[in-house]
Amino acid sequence: MNPETRICQSCKSRFVIEPDDFLFYEKIDVPPPTFCPKCRLQRRLAWFKGFRLYKRKCDLCGEEKISMYKPDAPYTVYCADCWWSDKWNPEDYAREYDFSRPFFEQLNEFLHKVPIRGIAVTKSVTELSPYTNHCDHSKNCYLIFYSDYNEDCQYGFYLTRDKSLLDCSVYWECEQCYDGLNGFRNNRVHGSRGNVHTSFDCYFIRDAKNAERCFGSANLHNKKYVFFNEQLTKDEYDKKLSEINLGSYKTYQEMKLRSEEVWKNSIPNPCYDYMFNDNCTGNYVFSSKNCKECYDSGYCEDCKYMMLIKTPSVKDSYDYVDWGENAERIYEGITIGNNVSDVKFSQDIHNSHHVEYSKSCMSDAFLLGCSGLRNKEYCIFNKRYDKESFHQMREKILAHMENSPYKDAAGHEYGYGEFFPMSFSPHDYNDTFAQMFYPLEKEKALQEGLTWADMSPSEYVTTMEATDLPDHIRDAKDDILNEVIKCTTCPRGYKITHQELQFLRQHNLPLPRRCPFCRIEEKVKRWSRQMTLIGRNCDKCGKSFRTSYRKEDAPIVYCTECYLRDIF
Repeated sequence: MNPETRICQSCKSRFVIEPDDFLFYEKIDVPPPTFCPKCRLQRRLAWFKGFRLYKRKCDLCGEEKISMYKPDAPYTVYCADCWWSDKWNPEDYAREYDFSRPFFEQLNEFLHKVPIRGIAVTKSVTELSPYTNHCDHSKNCYLIFYSDYNEDCQYGFYLTRDKSLLDCSVYWECEQCYDGLNGFRNNRVHGSRGNVHTSFDCYFIRDAKNAERCFGSANLHNKKYVFFNEQLTKDEYDKKLSEINLGSYKTYQEMKLRSEEVWKNSIPNPCYDYMFNDNCTGNYVFSSKNCKECYDSGYCEDCKYMMLIKTPSVKDSYDYVDWGENAERIYEGITIGNNVSDVKFSQDIHNSHHVEYSKSCMSDAFLLGCSGLRNKEYCIFNKRYDKESFHQMREKILAHMENSPYKDAAGHEYGYGEFFPMSFSPHDYNDTFAQMFYPLEKEKALQEGLTWADMSPSEYVTTMEATDLPDHIRDAKDDILNEVIKCTTCPRGYKITHQELQFLRQHNLPLPRRCPFCRIEEKVKRWSRQMTLIGRNCDKCGKSFRTSYRKEDAPIVYCTECYLRDIF
């Protein structure tokens, strides 16, 4: 079998389908894609909700609750408590398949009718961490997103098995950390940015492994007492640190800016961050084997085009964003995990197998075009069939999808083998991860049939300006908890929580001047750049490679061999 070059029907660029890709598509019995990998990712990420939350009345109990859907979004939205309850039956929304209309047209109409969860959390999380989204196994957490197995964490994205974090994102198995991005098994590390592993009691470090008591430095491997990339003795380091009081907002910002200049002028990590891998490409890949073009993923084997896989393990999967936890043969899916297999073209599927074109289904088998089902099998549009009838009907529908494909406003054709169209997403394009990776102007998004969210300052009534906050945390009195503070970078208002104030006092760190959403989004935008690699040459030996480091971020980059030889 030879590789084949195809033309993407969306961006018209050429992309190659390799022999191993054809073998995978044959194994899971799907046709090869007609969109290139980038356009496929954009399409999935248009369904991957961002961080904005709304107040919306539950369409079942009538109570106003937190929701990821706008109050005027044309869907039936239940609060999480009602959605998980036995007060409604998803099979009441069952319908017959109509062979006179395209499958995707019927599916979009169906998804507007069947109740969906206002926030994607389990019953226990609604009680222990109610102000979260796409989270599970969380206790005393607040405004964290796409996270699992966490306790006492606030304001973060993609947290896994962490405890007592504040303003951290993409952190695994860390504790007592603040204002960080990309950390693994760290303790008391504050202000870090990128590739910091198994480090302790550090401030403003980057590209570090096994660092202890270091400040404002980069390329730290088994180092102690390094201060702005200068090796000191313990006494010298203690004296330097005692002269800096990070409880002051002004001082904290000055040290952060100074550290970023030090990082920029250091020799950075080369094109990727891999740990314990065999034959992998991408960036931030951990404990994986035979994985290509994978990003921020761990515990994967024989996979391609993966992102945000955080829980062991995933095998034989392509084009898959978020979760894992014993998953096999997943294709074109988002937020799928926990003992799943043979799930294709779906979102939010748990503990299920042989599921296609479905959303928010739990503990099911053999579904096509379903929504909200639990503990069901052999269903199409939530209608139950016997085993033989299901397979006969499925074959007829797949043939109908091929003979009568859906065409969107741009003329793209969707038959069996393609994920949901972007224009069907229930979320505004600029409030999805697609906007972070593939930004569009409002007019362009609307032309393509996408929706857009505008933010009105009148939504937020504030009682004080962030600039009026005390500079030092020691001057913050308990009555600050009663204030609604105006964010310095957006129209939102925000409050300091009791848990947050206690953490900042304990670690001598200043009050924030920006709202939690701006703080999260700033880190996630930085993270999204790390998920896109560009071509560069080693500044020592000239070898070419791909890296997330742009010239403006890191003027000098070494290849792996030169880096390991000179840094270690």
